[in-house]
This record gives sequence, structure tokens and C-alpha cells, in this order.
Amino acid sequence: MNPEGQPGQHGQPQSQQSSPNGVPPISGNPWQQPQQPPAQPGVQPQANPWGQPPQSQQPQDTPLPPVNQPFVPPSGNDGRSPEYSIDYLNQIAPKEQKVVNRFAVFGLIGAGLLTAIFALILLSSTRGPSVNDQIIPISERVATLQSVTNTEQTHLTEDQISEANAALSSSLVSMNTSLQTIMTARKLKVDSGSSSSKTEKSYAANLTTTLEDSYQRGTLDRTYTSQMTYELTVLRAKISKLKEDTANKDLLSFCNTSLNNIDIVLKAYASFDATKS
Repeated sequence: MNPEGQPGQHGQPQSQQSSPNGVPPISGNPWQQPQQPPAQPGVQPQANPWGQPPQSQQPQDTPLPPVNQPFVPPSGNDGRSPEYSIDYLNQIAPKEQKVVNRFAVFGLIGAGLLTAIFALILLSSTRGPSVNDQIIPISERVATLQSVTNTEQTHLTEDQISEANAALSSSLVSMNTSLQTIMTARKLKVDSGSSSSKTEKSYAANLTTTLEDSYQRGTLDRTYTSQMTYELTVLRAKISKLKEDTANKDLLSFCNTSLNNIDIVLKAYASFDATKS
């Protein structure tokens, strides 16, 4: 008979005796937890499958962050907030704002240019024609009045009107001579085919027709004074405008002499109209 606890002849333990019901008896307490092997030094014990699960280990010096607390970026080694580079801040900046500012700058520049152009156009329009552009129309008007005074000199019957007309004709000849000298120095010529020349020819024809009709009706003296007063007033305004726009000595001399002669004739016409009223 083999000793207790030793294997039999075939290396197997002897079978336990069967219970009366044929179920082998269970040795030991089935509800008793198995004994844990002794812990070895330096080895972490494993969780007990039959016991309570081990609680998670948390470092006692690291508390959990409170709920609903805003995130604070970690500070540097020196305790201050971390510093970000300029390039990083430029990268995270919104790019739409840069585009809007660029368009705004372009808009301001464009508005400034348009305002400057508009101001130049307005200034040019209010300044009027240049000095050279004024000389030729004045020369054409002087030639027209000179032709009219020569034609109507023999038709005037009143001595006072005839003398005033003779003085006016002499003044117009002097004015025409001075203008031709000025135009030659400035290399200006009257173009007979220009629109201003055609307009002046039509004006001279209408003026001649009006005076001839008055002569046929026998009212030339009275009509002549009123008509020539109007014509000399218009010519005087043109010469005054030229005087304001020039600083040339020759032009200023021409303007002053012409205005003085025109004023003398206008006074003579006004004196005649006063005696006949």
C-alpha cells in the first residue's frame, strides 16, 4: 500500500472514495478564498480576482482640477506666463481683418485721387481761357467795330455823334495796330476757318444790317448811340478780363490805353442821349 499523498504506480494520485450518490466528495471549504502566495520583495501584488478591485492610485500631492475652471496655460520655469513669438501671433491672427484694412486703404487713396482730379477740373473751368485764347477774339471784335464805324461815319447827321464816332474809329485803329504787334510777338494768327472767326463774321453782318435799317428809317443817330454803347461795353468787359489775367507789360499797356479811350467815347454817347431826352 502506497503512503498518503504519494503517487501510485502510474504516477497518478489515488482516486477519492465516491459518495453514495456517485459524486466524488469535495475536500476543503468551497467558499474559502484561496490562499495568496507570499509577496516577494520588489514585486507588485496582483489584483485579487475574488476580492474587491484595487482602488486607483492617485498621487496625494496632485489634486484633481476643479469643475468649470478656465484653463490656465502652464507657466515657465521661472513662474511667469510663457511668451509666444511674433510669428506665432501673426499666424493665429484673423486674416479677414487684414484684407478689409487693405481695401479700406485703397479706397481712401482712390477717393483722394478723384477729389484732386475734380478740384483741378473745377479750378481750370473757373479760371477761364488763357491769355492767348483771349487775344484773338478781342482782335476780331476790334476789327468788326472798326469796319462799322468807317461805314456809318458818313451817315451820321449830328455833329456830336459824328465827332465821337471819329474819335472811336481812331482809337479802334490804334487798338488793332497794338494787337497785331502783340500777336506777332506771341506767334498768334487769326484763322478765318475757325469757329470763332465764323461766329464773329456772322455777328458783324447782323450788326451792319441793324444799323443800315436804322439809317433807312432816319433814326440812325439815336439808334447808333444806343447800339454802340452796348458794343463798347461788351468790348470793355473783354479787355478788363484780359488785364486781370496777364502780367505782361505790353498787354497791360494796351489794356489801360484801350479802356481809357473807350470810357471817353461812352461819356460822349451818354452826354448826347441826355440832351435829346
